[in-house]
Amino acid sequence: MTVKVFPSLPEEAKTIRARVFLQEQGFEEEFDDTDNISKHIIVYDDDRAIGTCRVYCDEGGEYHIGRICVEKDCRGRGIGSVLVKEGERVIRDCGAELVTLSAQTRVIPFYQSLGYEAVGEEYYEEFCPHRKMIKRIDKD
Repeated sequence: MTVKVFPSLPEEAKTIRARVFLQEQGFEEEFDDTDNISKHIIVYDDDRAIGTCRVYCDEGGEYHIGRICVEKDCRGRGIGSVLVKEGERVIRDCGAELVTLSAQTRVIPFYQSLGYEAVGEEYYEEFCPHRKMIKRIDKD
């Protein structure tokens, strides 16, 4: 596996996100202006892009990892963990100590296994229940 970070949204990331979030999960609003201010991470298996996420800092100075997704036939191989850890590395390199993400409630246990804590009330993005999750990361 190879992990690459891009300064703008690559076509491979668009393809994966469209397949997972639009086609598979039924979301309608996948791409937004946040893509323009994000770094985009892709995991490759040989030359095939198999997972992606984005990392950004919002106007309030909070760092986020989002749009974490893995191709269906590649799930269960630890690729989601690789994406999150690389996102944390990118954020740590920016000097931040706190990472935030918006987790679909059904995958909260996955993020908890990586050290994230659910905070606040459940909310909906489109039709899907989510919770805010946070994690303190150490500066190296």
